[in-house]
Formats: sequence, C-alpha cells, structure tokens
Amino acid sequence: MMQFLADHIDQMDLALDQLAIRDRNFSRFALMLIDNVVELTLHQYAQDRGYENDMLGRHEVPLNYTKTVAAALGPHFDSKLKLARVKKLLTDDLSESIQYLHTFRNKAYHRGLRHEGILHSIALFYFKNACSVLASYAPMWWSSSSSDQIPHRATKYLGKPNFFKMEEAFQAAWVRLREVAESMGDSLISDLHNDMAETIDHVDGQIQFLADDSPDGKKSRKQVILECQAWPFAFSNEGKTYAAVNNVPKSSIAEYVQWIMSTYPWPTKIDPIPGWRRRLNSLNSEKNQHLALKKYCEFMNQTENLRVLIGESASQLDAHIQHLIDVARGK
Repeated sequence: MMQFLADHIDQMDLALDQLAIRDRNFSRFALMLIDNVVELTLHQYAQDRGYENDMLGRHEVPLNYTKTVAAALGPHFDSKLKLARVKKLLTDDLSESIQYLHTFRNKAYHRGLRHEGILHSIALFYFKNACSVLASYAPMWWSSSSSDQIPHRATKYLGKPNFFKMEEAFQAAWVRLREVAESMGDSLISDLHNDMAETIDHVDGQIQFLADDSPDGKKSRKQVILECQAWPFAFSNEGKTYAAVNNVPKSSIAEYVQWIMSTYPWPTKIDPIPGWRRRLNSLNSEKNQHLALKKYCEFMNQTENLRVLIGESASQLDAHIQHLIDVARGK
C-alpha cells in the first residue's frame, strides 16, 4: 500500500510541474495524470469493499452493497464513483464535480477537444479535488515491502519511510500538495464565465448572419432557430416516421419542411440567446466552485445539439455565399 500511494504522490507532483508551466498542452497532460490517480484510488476503494464483503460472507454477516461493489470493480468510472458516493467517501458535490472533470479528460484525450480557455483552471480544480479524494481514502491496512521503491518526488513529501507513521506522513503529503496547488491562483469561475460568454457570442453572431444574409431575404431570429432544427429533422428517419404517422400532405419539399416546422413540438421555439445570457449571469454570480462547474457543464450539454445545428446552417450559408462569389468572379 505504501508503494501504491507513493506512486500517487509521484504523479501528483509531476502534474504540479505541468500546471506551473501554464501551457495548454502541459495542462492537458496534467489533467490526464490527475484523472488516472483518481480512478486508481476509486478502484482500490472498490477492491477494499470487495475484500470486506468476502470476509463478511465467510462469517454469514449481511453483505454490503454487493451489486454496487461488483459494478465498481468493472471498467466503468461512473460505477466506481457511485460506490464512493453511496459509501460517503465523497460528498455529493465532490462526486458530481469529479464526474464532470473526468468527462473533460475524456474529451481532451479521446475526442481531441481542446477547451483551451478553461483547461488550466479545470486541471487545477481537478487537482484540488483529487487531493480531497486521497485525504478521504483510508486503506484497509497499511503495508510495506523491502521491494518498495519510493520515487524521488514522493520522498520530497514523505521523507524517510517510517512504517509506524505512514498514515500521518501521507495525510501531510495530501495537505502539502493541495497547498502548492492553491498557491498557483484560482480563476475557475471567471474562466468558465469567459468561455461560456464566448460560446454565446459566437452562436449569437451565427444566428444574426443566418437572419440577415439568407438568399431568401431577411428572416426573424425565431424563424432561423426553427429552420435550423426543421431541415435536418425533416429528412431523418425520425422525421419521416413523424410525417407518416401524421399523414403529411403530399407537396413540394419546401411545403413539407414548412409543415414539419409548424407542427412538430420543437425543444427550442424562440431565440435562445436572452435565456442563455441569463444563465451566464447566474454563473458569474456563483461563489461555489462546484455549483459553477455544474452550471457551466449543464449549459454546454443542454445546448450542444442546438449549437451544432446552428453552426452547420451557418457553415452551409457561408459556403453558398462563397460559391456565388466564385461564380461572379468567373472561377
């Protein structure tokens, strides 16, 4: 166990070095190091609870969250997090934030999403939360071996290993790591606010572009929002099924889309920007970092589909305009 936790200190100290550089690529690397420490710790916690259940079972004592423990021992991060939450290793706020932060790590690594405006502050916040996880985790037993090789980074925090003071030494290490992270400043809420504001401003401009420069003439912003949703939906399998069930009149494509647009219960029927700006103001006034992260992530998740549809429509219109310009130039 001493080797296991010392390796965590090694990774966390390495992550601090990356965060100190304040470069987006180093911050992305730090995010992955931190997430790995959290996932390994949660998995070890699940293994500990599994050992407990094995021992209880041999003595015919009622087992403890057997299905939840079994799921946590599998490959899924959210199952490990659920066990830690129901067993009160983590508070609800901490658990929810870690789920969001793990998702950022997945997007940065698997999908290549950059999050450059918030990456450093997100990684720093994850680091502090990881320190809370490590401080809350208590091994079933402390052990060491003659084969243990304590990394030099861990030795900076632990000093000379002392079996009888291991718990005290590691708790002091988690505190020290967090203190170093806190010395790097804190701009999480302002960075989330700025990134959300840029996102809203960008979509606002796309909506206005579609309203002002459509080849069909000026349109209202409400009409733009409905058309962005209606055209892709009308020719999807879901849209065709909706039309068949509701006996769409046989007509031209334009009339068909107009019928879809006027009859389907669209999730967004008006210009969303005023409502989005109210959510932005709510984020800006938030003092609790866990709640600020939740507000930011909920906004991004809930508006993603509409933002994609608006962006695709704006790209298509821009391509159409560029084509007309090329034709006029004789290209």
